Order: sequence, then C-alpha cells, then structure tokens
Amino acid sequence: MAVENSAKVLAAALLLAGCSSAPLDEDEASEPNKSLAEVAGVIGSGDGSVVFTTVYSQRLVNHATALAFNPLADDELWVTLREPDAALEQPCTMDDPTGCDALVGRIAIISGASGAEPSAVVEVDDNSWHFLRNPTSIAFAPFGAFGTCGESRTDNYTDEPTPYAGPVLWDPALFGERAADGQNGLHLDMLHETPYCMGIAHEIDNVYWTFNGQIGAIDRYDFKSPHPPGGEDHSDGELLRYVEGAVSRAPWVPSHLDYDETSGWLYIADTGNGRVVRLDTKSGTAGADVITYDPIDVHRSMDGAVLEEVVAPGVLQLPSGLTLHDGVLFVTDNATGVIHAFSTAGEPLRSLQTGLAAGELGGVTIGGADGRAFVTNLKTAEVIRIDLP
Repeated sequence: MAVENSAKVLAAALLLAGCSSAPLDEDEASEPNKSLAEVAGVIGSGDGSVVFTTVYSQRLVNHATALAFNPLADDELWVTLREPDAALEQPCTMDDPTGCDALVGRIAIISGASGAEPSAVVEVDDNSWHFLRNPTSIAFAPFGAFGTCGESRTDNYTDEPTPYAGPVLWDPALFGERAADGQNGLHLDMLHETPYCMGIAHEIDNVYWTFNGQIGAIDRYDFKSPHPPGGEDHSDGELLRYVEGAVSRAPWVPSHLDYDETSGWLYIADTGNGRVVRLDTKSGTAGADVITYDPIDVHRSMDGAVLEEVVAPGVLQLPSGLTLHDGVLFVTDNATGVIHAFSTAGEPLRSLQTGLAAGELGGVTIGGADGRAFVTNLKTAEVIRIDLP
C-alpha cells in the first residue's frame, strides 16, 4: 500500500509539472553576491590543501559512474553503479546468457553525505537488467523524479539487431521496492532512441537531455505524462535530435551534461573530442523525422542548432563529470585525475589534482548540507568528498 500511495503522490506531481512555470533551480537559491573565484573555491584555494574524505566505498564490487543529490531528502546522495568493465564484456545472448547478470545497474543511496558518519544502502529495480543497464548518469528534477540512462546498444539480449536503448524516468520513493505480479519493474517511463547513452540532464517538467553515443548527437526527450509504475505506454513521448555527428563518445567514460535554465545553454562533456561544448537549446528548426522504436508521434531532427566550444581540446584530455554551479563549470578529467573549474566562457578559475590514477576520476556534483564537492571513482564504487581545511 505504501508503494501505491507513493506512486500516486509523485504521479500527481509529474502531471502538474507540465502546467507549472520553470522550477526553482539549485543555482537560483545560491548566494547572489559570491564571485566566481569564491564559488570555484569549493575545490580548494589552488594550492592543493584539501582533505579527501571517502563517504562510500565498495571497491571490488561495482564502479561508480555518476551522482546527484535528491532534492526532496536532506543530504541524501544517489550514486549510479555498474559492474566492472571486464564483466560487461561477457556474452549476453539468447543462446549464451553468461554475462547478463553483469548488466544489472544499481544505485547507492548515501544518507548524511556531508556528515561525519555517512551511511549507505544499495538498491536495485526488479528489472534493472533492462531499465538500469550499465548506468552512466543520473539527473533529478526539483520535484523529485529522476532520470537515468546507460551505455548499451540495446537493453535486451545483445545479439538483437535493433538498437533499443534510452533514458528512463523514476520515482525515488519507489526505487528498490518490489514490483507486484505483472509489473515490469517500477520505472515510470522509458524511451528507446538513444543507444550508448553517456549522459543525462533535466530541463523542466518531464523533459531530459541525453548524449547519444552511437551517432554523436544530443537528444531531447519529453516523457509527458508517465505511465503507471511498470507500465509500457510510451505513446505520448517526444524526441528532438540536435547536432548529429558533432559530439563523440569515449567507451566506458561517461559524458555528463548540465542545463542552465537561465540562459537555455546545455553544457556537454564532449569526451571523445577532448573538449567542453554548449548547445543553444533555443536554436534550431524542425527538420526531417528520425528513426524511432517507440510509437511516438514527434521524433524529428532539429536543423541549424548552435553548438559552441567552451573549453577547446588540449586543456582537457577526457572530460567526463560536469556540473554547473553558481555560474562555475566544474569538469573532471578522467585521463589526468584533475578537477577543473571554469567560467561559462571557458576561462580557467581553479584546478585540483585528486591523485586518482588515469581512468579513475568520474562524476562530480556540488551540494549537500553545506555545498561541498563530491566525485566518483570509475574503477571502484568509491565516492569522495572534498573538504576544505
């Protein structure tokens, strides 16, 4: 009964979201008089004098890809977990399902992430093999729903010819609960036009932006009204595709995104091209229809959209984690273990060497009880908090 009531509450919020004005963004509630240098100081003064505190560790089981704070819970940090890369390379076909279990994604929910004694539980959906496969990213809406997507060509058996994968909409109060008989997990919605989805960001209502790693595009999804938990009706969804071929995936390294609702710019870690770019989401005109694997009426390309380079190649090698906070762009470099802080014009403000080896530094977020920085380790399930001395 608790699961049913929770679903009704969030479903009402999701439906009302379509009629609301733009939600309050975390950045709007920040201190208005802070300079960019002060904001960048969350990763230290530039002399390396910070303390790295592990708030979650499960070194030999999973890899931590992304993290985000639940806006409806106090100091609660959600972290997407996937199996180690070697496990993901095992076959998962109808004839040989040896590796199918390794495709199941999980989420660690860390309570008291900013405190002295954080605690965590790990949850999984009943059908995470499909709905949370190889997760790369997570993004919360201010009213509580969250979206995820994962790095896979298809979310079914891997020898299926159709590239059937894309973003998923969830209710945090339902995630990890057991589904009833006949329910296909407890997701709220899913669309399937973004294979190798490397990043996701929330815009407004039930609208999310995703990084299409298969064709190097940015896909905008509107889930509209979610179906009942575990349902299958995707017919009211919409897909708009931008800048196909302009961005590039680096296998096993997430490419995170963040949306600035004030300007309408979408900031993108263009990992495969070694740079940070931004998309003017107000630009572009409707073009031809694109291929879809869901029965949705709107599925078209957006021609002539503006994509600008913010941080040129050479400054970063493998940009991965990315978050926009109080006008400062924080970007992790997976190749060097350095966290960088830039202005939105790409001007360097601060950097911090984490000491993590090549391939380890992953997602980044700023938040919690006192607005500290947190990062993930892509080679372990560690989450590290950056504490100032």
